[in-house]
Amino acid sequence: MTRIRALTRLAAAAAAVLLTAGCMQTTGGGEAGGDPPNTVTFATGFAIDDLDPLENGFWGPEFGYVELLMRPDRAGEPTPWVLTDLTSTGPTTWRLTLPEGASFVNGTVLDGAALADLVTFQLAENAPLAAALPGATAAATGPLEVTLTTTQPAPSVPALLADESILPVYDVAAYRAHRESGAPASDLVGAGIYTGPYVVDSLDGSAAQLSPRADHWRGAPALSAVTVRFVPEASARIQAVQSGEADIALYPSTSSAPTLEARDDIFYVTGEPTGPTFQLVLNQHRAPFDDDRARRAVYSAVDYDAIANDVMNGLYLPATGLYVDSRPWAEKTQTTDVAAAAALLDEAGWVRDGEGPRTRDGQELRFSVLTYPQQPDSDTIALAFQAQLAELGVGVDIRQVPDLDAAMQQPADWNAAVAGNGFMSYGGDHVYPLVRYVSTGGERNHAGISDPELDALIDRLAVELDTTARDDLLRQIQWRIAERGHLAYIGLRKPAVVTGPAWQGYEIEGSNLWVSHDTAPTG
Repeated sequence: MTRIRALTRLAAAAAAVLLTAGCMQTTGGGEAGGDPPNTVTFATGFAIDDLDPLENGFWGPEFGYVELLMRPDRAGEPTPWVLTDLTSTGPTTWRLTLPEGASFVNGTVLDGAALADLVTFQLAENAPLAAALPGATAAATGPLEVTLTTTQPAPSVPALLADESILPVYDVAAYRAHRESGAPASDLVGAGIYTGPYVVDSLDGSAAQLSPRADHWRGAPALSAVTVRFVPEASARIQAVQSGEADIALYPSTSSAPTLEARDDIFYVTGEPTGPTFQLVLNQHRAPFDDDRARRAVYSAVDYDAIANDVMNGLYLPATGLYVDSRPWAEKTQTTDVAAAAALLDEAGWVRDGEGPRTRDGQELRFSVLTYPQQPDSDTIALAFQAQLAELGVGVDIRQVPDLDAAMQQPADWNAAVAGNGFMSYGGDHVYPLVRYVSTGGERNHAGISDPELDALIDRLAVELDTTARDDLLRQIQWRIAERGHLAYIGLRKPAVVTGPAWQGYEIEGSNLWVSHDTAPTG
């Protein structure tokens, strides 16, 4: 435990140096002593490449220029956004109702025909939606009404329509024309294909500039301008708030929180987590994690409480499973048991002589773990993980990569990764993440999990309409994943941002919806 606490102190000290060196102590978001401007500037670690709805549409709901048919509320439950109503009219039919007066920025009306065209297009072009609703069809059944018909019961429809990566609302006719013309994606800036309260006026490698849309169907939005700056380094994002160049820094390192205590010019603001944050993914394509005993041993060796309370200064909660405890189906599948971990490794042939490293057939048990700069906490967690595994005689090398997803798509080049992925979709769906991360052939199943029994449980869950039966299936799925060592979470972070004084009361939504129609300064 002492070694982990030392890591915490070192991380905090390093953050303090980065945050204070060369930074002016000015007020972010406005002139000292005056009213804050009615604008907001974000500093984020992720760049928006373009406005293509199929490739990068998921960024839009986060920053107010794209809307969804439904939206997750603060508890993660889907509620109407663009739609005024979503009703299941039968086991395989859903009625979608639009408001009067909704339109795209380009002036085209969003009516039943336009929405039916959009849903049909997304069913053909969006692979996750097609996989979730195979054979589904959409038809306009009224001027402001669409009927969605599925081939089997689909209880996840509300959550799918609230997911930022599934069905952004855009003018599909205009987008088709753009794509067929062969024009570059940069031409979509100014094309007005979205419905959001803000419009992207310019977009380059450093920032996006957005202005309010006065004719939005809900009225003019609260802010006069939104700027999103792309700043890869976490310390630089916080420095931007300190110097007044940004109002809100996204994805701050948790180790920066102690350095900001008792300050009146910059604030570390937290919210309530809706789910665990960081997966510890073990690559089953390669040894040693092609053996479930090695996987289960590693997950048992992690001290989840120490990571949350000692390493992360109480700004995390201990990860106890795939879901937060407040979910009625959540099971506590993760516990620390170093003795059990040692026994599993002994059984797998990885033996230890005294205090030396574990070996098998003369080879040391050592593997690499990937981290990435966009989520600086991944490095801090990996350092703690490295120290904890060393106590068991297991060597861990930390390797930071610029693009974690791209690195994990090369199964021969990595062993483990600390990856910031939730186990419920942004829209509150349970099935979609299971299909993506742990079902055979899932698009984000980089670990190479292939478990027919687990696949069958997920298939049953996808069509089960009874709530009690669904909860029971979810419990079975959690235990199957744990018992086979398929996946575990190593960190449950309280969502956080760093703000200037004008935004110190900023409320964080669990689904990364940073800007909405009504977002305004709070200081």
